[in-house]
Formats: sequence, C-alpha cells, structure tokens
Amino acid sequence: MNRRVDMKEVIGMNSRPLTMTVTSGKGGVGKSIIALSLAVEYASKGIRTLLVDADLGLGNLHLLTDQSPVFTFEDVLTGSCELHGAVLQLSDSLNLLPARSGFADVEWEFNLSVSQVRSQLKWLRQNYDLLVFDSGAGISSKVITVAKLTDLALIVTTPEIAAVADSYAVAKYLLRTDPASTIGFVVNRAESEQEGKRTGKNLQLMIRKFLGYDLADVAHIREHHELNAISLSRKVLGSGFGDDEWGLQVKTVCRILPRCLPDDLSLREKTNWGAADILSRLNFLKGIDDTSNVASEAGDISGQAEYEALIPRKDSL
Repeated sequence: MNRRVDMKEVIGMNSRPLTMTVTSGKGGVGKSIIALSLAVEYASKGIRTLLVDADLGLGNLHLLTDQSPVFTFEDVLTGSCELHGAVLQLSDSLNLLPARSGFADVEWEFNLSVSQVRSQLKWLRQNYDLLVFDSGAGISSKVITVAKLTDLALIVTTPEIAAVADSYAVAKYLLRTDPASTIGFVVNRAESEQEGKRTGKNLQLMIRKFLGYDLADVAHIREHHELNAISLSRKVLGSGFGDDEWGLQVKTVCRILPRCLPDDLSLREKTNWGAADILSRLNFLKGIDDTSNVASEAGDISGQAEYEALIPRKDSL
C-alpha cells in the first residue's frame, strides 16, 4: 500500500497537474462541500488548484462560493470562450471553473479541435498543480466520463445503507469498465468515529471480496451540524481551514488521499492528457443514451451476492 502522506510529493513526481474527481452514487451526501473543502485545504498549502464544477447544467459551486459567473464550463466545451476566460479567482492559489445552474438536460456539446484542446491542456499545465472535479452523482455518461479522465475517483457516501449500495455500484462500474481506474472513498456524516470506521472497513472488505481491488485507508467525516454554505464560503476567501472540528477532519482526508494513488501515474499520461485521446473518448460517450446504456455496458451493477453482503451490515452502518 502506498504510504505517502504529502500531496506535494505526489505532484512533484509528475510533469502535469494531478487530477481527481469527487463523485457519489446518489445526491445529497455532501459531495460538493467535500470537493470544495479539499480544494480550499490544498490551495492553502500553496498547491495551485483549479476546482471544476463538472455537474453540467446543475452546477452549484459558484453558489457555495458567492460568485456570479459570466461564462461557464459548458461555454468552454462549445468553444464559446477560452478556458482562462471562464475561470474565477477565489484566493491566491484557488480558482473555480463554474457550471451552469438550473439546466437539467444539458447534453454533451463539443466544438473544439485537437489543436484547441492541446492549447487548453498546455495552459492547465502551466498554471495548476491540482485539478479537482466536482461531478454529478450516479453512473450517467457525464459522470463516468469525468471520472475516467482523472487520476483518482473519490467516491463520497454516507453510512446510510442505500448510499453505501449506490457508492459501491459506482466503484463496481468504474473498475469493471476500466481496470486501470484508481478509486478512493470518503464516508461523510458519520454520527460517531466508530460508525465512520465501521462503514469504511465494510466497504474495504466488500470491494476486496467482490471486485478484487484493495482500497487504501477509507477517510471519514463526522456529522457537522454547524457547517453551512455561508461559513464555508468565508473560509474560501481566507487562508484555509483552522483547527476547528471540520478543519481537522478535512486535513485528515487530505493526508489520506495520496495513499490512494498509484506510485506511477505516467501510465495515464496519454489517456488523460493527449488531446486526440480526450476528444475521442468524449465524442464516443456523447452518443450514449445516458444512464441506461452506460449501465448496460458492464452488465448487472448490483449482483445478488453483493446485495446480500450489505444486508447484515445494515444495523452496524
């Protein structure tokens, strides 16, 4: 198991920005808050971070950070504006690429040439060390596309049984369709330290048994009733989190995440940073009829044995 605990060390080993997608099996588990919190914490350490709202049509990061964007991620994809023209500065080391809000049926639209994509990737290399994508929830083509184009898919769940089952389904789909996928988990809103640890341990056991994948340490965050969008946005404009309960838990997650990454990220260099490869994959998935067809590629997402494995854990979760 990879025991590195310093994200700067991981970033320093690569010639391009590190990328991660924060996703979930179902909505309402705190995915966007966690994506924003991780970006804030890493940026406070001097890591040049771009937070990307990849929940096309349903973006909310600009609301959480009290921003009023003129251009969005969708405009970049269609070629309506350059990437740098849509990025908003939140702090010295943290920028945001927002998405549109209130457009539930936004479709993939790409009007970019290989040379344009190559130019955008060059700009990202020059200006950022870390890209954090906040994707949608579930296994739609939009969600899976983003997750597969990043170095790490960080799946957020809660201890609630349906959330665990859905997060497991996302992990299963990613690993079955792309064995080179790297995944991690965060258990959010645990009522106690014990509940968070039990849920993480159960996930590790299930994924090892049924998917043959060894998860690194599963991070967990206890329920934090005082946290809200206003208090979080104030932290964004400051210098990161302090030593309050939320801040300490976010710092712990940040220390755990490097352990989820493989030692050699160069194997994903061409897929993730080759302009022609990216366009090819995006255009291929553009024609997929979203969730139904995406799910059918991997066959049955929730096998009976796996479902039964969740049931005995219902009370302990």
